[in-house]
Order: sequence, then structure tokens, then C-alpha cells
Amino acid sequence: MIKVVDYQLISTIEGGTVIIADLLAFALILRVYLKNKRRSALYLSLAWFVDFLLVMAYNLRNPYLASLLLAGVAALMFCGIINLIREENGRWNISKILVFSTVAPILAVYLILVDYFVRDLIVPPGFVSLVGSHGISAIFFILAGMIVKDIEDIYGRKITYLTIALAVFGLHLLPIPIIYIYPSEIYPLIGYGVSAAVIVLLTFLTIRLTSSEEFLRLKTMEIHEVEIEPGVRIINQEEYKKIKEKLKDVPVLAFVRALNNIPENWTYYFVTTATKESKVEAISPMNLERMTELSYKYLKAMEEAGSRGIILIDCLEYLIMYNEFTSVIKFLNKLKDFVVSHKGTLILVAERDAFE
Repeated sequence: MIKVVDYQLISTIEGGTVIIADLLAFALILRVYLKNKRRSALYLSLAWFVDFLLVMAYNLRNPYLASLLLAGVAALMFCGIINLIREENGRWNISKILVFSTVAPILAVYLILVDYFVRDLIVPPGFVSLVGSHGISAIFFILAGMIVKDIEDIYGRKITYLTIALAVFGLHLLPIPIIYIYPSEIYPLIGYGVSAAVIVLLTFLTIRLTSSEEFLRLKTMEIHEVEIEPGVRIINQEEYKKIKEKLKDVPVLAFVRALNNIPENWTYYFVTTATKESKVEAISPMNLERMTELSYKYLKAMEEAGSRGIILIDCLEYLIMYNEFTSVIKFLNKLKDFVVSHKGTLILVAERDAFE
């Protein structure tokens, strides 16, 4: 006896899976935003909520609403990626903007190909809207995957996998309008199945990214009022001991060489050339760029939480030993500019003749 495949049931299961994945990603990533106030998390969470609405629009067979919501998903996801890069790097690589010059020709080629395939068909209402929204959304998903590689050195494979998933998601959008006018009972089994698998994968990767230690590490805390002037201060070792006691309850960001008696509320990095052997969070003295990124991210997060950031560096001589003197001075000048613009404080532990 031949068993008839219930395509409607399969379609319902696949749609339900996507809805659960969307709402789970929305809730978990929104919770991260409410704790850390990182705008990237807000945009990513809203992207998945709008994707949930998109599934509803597809079920209602409303191509116009589906087109609008799909564009919303792409826009929110792209904004989330852009904000993530800005939060981590504190800057935007100008060369990345060049990729946007490809949007117009790629979209034109896509529309020409679609027009070629449907030239002899009577297209249903809403077809043009679907073609346009799927084409432009696919391009922006792929672009998001390309530019997020800019922070691959911070998140490692989490970004590598996200890059691939964003590109695959974008590519899988392109044939959907064509399938829309070639109705087939096998489409729910293959088409919806592919979409469901890609969406579940992408929701998993964005949840994994926003829940990672790297994303959450510099979370802000309520800062106690402390009597310390904003700007730059240079202190010696004796003053450093007093500062540690004074700021023990403050979420200071510190780059240190000595690991003894560091307050629990501090976020600190052990500056060492033996980063792989270190049992605590470590950073190379030659990685001044990474220190700059961490400092910017910290100062911005503290300011957005209504607090004032305090950065402490207890390894100036060590930095000078492994970098050119002018490189260290440029690094400190950049930190000073960040501190001044965000009304924070930079504390340098060194003897005053260290730069003479």
C-alpha cells in the first residue's frame, strides 16, 4: 500500500519550528540587550521578531505584507551587524563601504534573470513586490556576512560560521519568487524545509554570539560615586595601592602586569607575551589595537549606562619594551581622546620620569 505524503502537515511542522526559533531568539537576545544595553543585541532581537511576523504573513498568503516584512528583517539584521562592528572596533573600516557599490548591478542582474524566466507566464498579484524585496534582502544578508568578518579576530569561529550562515540565508532567498509562480505540492517539503533549516541555524548562531563571553564580558555595573577627576592621571606604585582600595567597588577596566590583590569588580587583562599559557584573560603587549578596542567599547558602554568609565594601565614600561616609543605615545593619545570624549578617567601607573 502506497503511503500518501501529507504535505500540509509537513508545512505546518516546518512553519511551527521557524516560529519557535524566531520567538526564542527574540526573547533571549532581547534579555541580553536589557542587561548590557548593546544596540546590536536590540536590532538582532527585533530582526527575529519581525521574521516571526513574516512567517504569519506568508501563512496569510499576503505577498505585499510579506515583502515589506522581509525588507524589515534584512534592515534590522544589517543594522545589528553594523552596530556590533562599531561596538567592538570603535571605528568603521572605510574600505568596507566599497562593497555597497555592488548593490545596484547585482540587483539589476537578478531582476533581468527573473524577467527572463517568467517572460511567457502570467504572474500573480504581488509577484513584482516579492522579486524586489527578496532580491534586495538577499544582497544585504550577503553583505552583512562579508563585513562581519571584520571582527573575526575577536569572536573566532562564531563569526566564521555566522558569515557562512548569513550568505547562505541570502542566497536561499533568491529563487523563492520563482517558486512562488511555479506551484508544486513538493515545495512545502523542500522549499519550506530548506528555509526552516537555514533560519534555525541562523537563530542559533546569533543566540550563541550574543550569549558568548566576548559579547558579555564588558557588561556595565552601577557605579558608586567616587571622588576622582575625569581626564588623565599619572600615579606611582604607592598611590596605586591607595587607588585600588578607593576604587574596589567600581567596574574599572585594567591592563596589568601584577595579578595580586586586584579588586573583584574590576575587569582586568594580564599583559604578557605568554598569552596561551595564561590562566586568566591575557593580551599581548604588542596588541595595542586590541587594547584600544576594548577601551572604547568599555567607555561607550559605561556612558550609555549613565556611568563614568575608569581605565587603569599598570604596564607602561612593559609596553615600551615591546613597541616603538612613538607607537605607545600614539596609543596613549588615542586613549586620552576616548576618555575625554566619554568623560572618563585614564590612570597611568608609572614614575613621572618614564617618558623622559
